[in-house]
Amino acid sequence: MVDDAVFDRIERIHLPRWRSIVQTALAIPGRTPLQVAYYRSPAFARRVAALLPQHDLALAHLIRTGDYLLAKRTIPTVLEMTDAISMNYARVREHGVKGMRARIYALEQARLRAYEAQMPRHFDTVSLIADSDAANLWEENLPSNLVVASNGVDCDALPFQNRIGNPPVAVFIGNMHSAQNMDACRHFVQDILPLVPETVVREFRVVGRIHEGDATWLRQHPRVTVTGEVTSIPVAVADAAIGVCPVRIGAGVQNKVLEYMALGLPTVSSPVGHEGLAAVPSRDLLVAATPADVATAMKRIIADPALATALAHHARQFVEERHGWDVTLRPLTDRIGATIATSIRTRTALSARS
Repeated sequence: MVDDAVFDRIERIHLPRWRSIVQTALAIPGRTPLQVAYYRSPAFARRVAALLPQHDLALAHLIRTGDYLLAKRTIPTVLEMTDAISMNYARVREHGVKGMRARIYALEQARLRAYEAQMPRHFDTVSLIADSDAANLWEENLPSNLVVASNGVDCDALPFQNRIGNPPVAVFIGNMHSAQNMDACRHFVQDILPLVPETVVREFRVVGRIHEGDATWLRQHPRVTVTGEVTSIPVAVADAAIGVCPVRIGAGVQNKVLEYMALGLPTVSSPVGHEGLAAVPSRDLLVAATPADVATAMKRIIADPALATALAHHARQFVEERHGWDVTLRPLTDRIGATIATSIRTRTALSARS
């Protein structure tokens, strides 16, 4: 058991990797998603069962932990799914996954989609962070117990900065341990950067955690720098002029786009990067689908300070109004609060009768 600055108590259950590998292999002939099988732990299940009677509500983050609550309805349950993971797998398959890995992804995608789609039947509330993910799973037949609560940013920690006069530096912020982020960086370096003159992008700066092999690959390309993990995002991108989000794989909301917008970085995003946001193209950011279109959008921002200024200010306003954490989480926190209150009233009434 450990403590942190958020929770009253944290308990950790160790799951040996060998057990995860064996469980995943044994799950191949069945219908259980492999990632659910990978994280199954009898010790964790026993601890969950012991803790449930001591609490008013159980909240599971992602389907791999929601699996532990499927048969335990003694208290209200909430599943915070975040993204439609099956949609993400479908996009991974579209971009270069071949051979045995492609077959595994196809298998997992089908299982995930079926598994995710039936989750609302097992929980009092399920939540996603984007309407697009919900539509992908259920089309127009949205579950009545679904809550869409988008991602947010701490605007106080991401101060707006006027970028006019900054050198032609384009930044990409993200955890490069993620396949979707590393794919985006490779795509930018290989397919987009050669189309962009140095007057528009003198430096492409990759900011965030990264494996050394990936960092070495990126650094061998002219105009690319890699910072690795940094202590302050605002400081690391203080001299940048553009934020780019050329993601081709993903689901939900790209927090990097929200960070760019909060920081006053005129943003160029792919359709996938824009998908989960209500930001208005050409007002709050520029959306470009092809490498040539991305290059053109970046040229427009550098060549037109008035456009860059307008994009930056509209984007900051959008983030402040729509993506502060107090705003984005309110639908979910209100639902949880109401559920707990109802549960407590019910149990009090039952106790009084007995």
